[in-house]
Amino acid sequence: MQCRNVLTHIDAMRTDEIDSQDRDRIRQHLDDCPSCEESVTDLEGFAALARSLRHSPSESLAERVCSSVLDSYDSFDLDGDRVWVAFSSAGLRMVDIAAADESDFRERYRKRFGRELRRAPIPENCRKSVEAAMLGLPIGLDAIDFSGLTEFERDVLTTIRKIPRGEVRPYAWVARAVRRPRAIRAVGNVMANNPMPFVLPCHRVVPSSGGVGNYAFGPDRKRRVLRSEGAPIELLDSLAREGVRFVGSATTRIYCFPSCRDARRIREENRVPFRSAEDAARKGFRACLRCMPETASA
Repeated sequence: MQCRNVLTHIDAMRTDEIDSQDRDRIRQHLDDCPSCEESVTDLEGFAALARSLRHSPSESLAERVCSSVLDSYDSFDLDGDRVWVAFSSAGLRMVDIAAADESDFRERYRKRFGRELRRAPIPENCRKSVEAAMLGLPIGLDAIDFSGLTEFERDVLTTIRKIPRGEVRPYAWVARAVRRPRAIRAVGNVMANNPMPFVLPCHRVVPSSGGVGNYAFGPDRKRRVLRSEGAPIELLDSLAREGVRFVGSATTRIYCFPSCRDARRIREENRVPFRSAEDAARKGFRACLRCMPETASA
């Protein structure tokens, strides 16, 4: 065997990737060729050095790498619902009570955000906030991860967080609040695809024509959550049937949304119903500065 052939195969011989006949021929050549034997020694030294350079990543580095490509999820039971929750290192990302099982929730998340999930314990403050939101109680969660959403979706979802508990606002009000007054239908789409229902209170957004309207989890669920937050459901239904959108005070000459806390303090004998903001303005009433009902006059 010539030196060139030996040098071509010495690494394969080192890793035991040649047959026994070739190995014997190479060994025979090495016994008579100091130069090739020296090359074998150099190669084995290089391989040993390469093995010594291998380094296992630290636990913190491995966690940072996983966090950059994976989000986490967990689930818990509440009032007969299995609540699925996804979260990242930045905060809450998704809440779902409609997923059939674990695989269904992970697939919904993958389609929505294009990321995979791994199971991990939900942070306690995150769990308590989701539970409180579903029960209609106040929440103090600021760690919400809006990444992956469009600027319009973020604006809309941030705006609806400003609707007070126990009150509702029309889609048109939300559209004007985000400076897109013609985008009422788009606001409706954002509500329908809200990734964090209950926590981002899309249930507080109602039709401009009045009433409570539909909900991703059914109108009964919407009514239940609104009622637990203190919203006047029966009053809203009654006024919607009468075509009343606003309520004014005969003493202050100010009109509001019917669910506005200021409107609910108006004594019955001083209540003045209005079908439109223009109607109220014609009769000398001005809009409430707190609930800003005139912005719903799309």
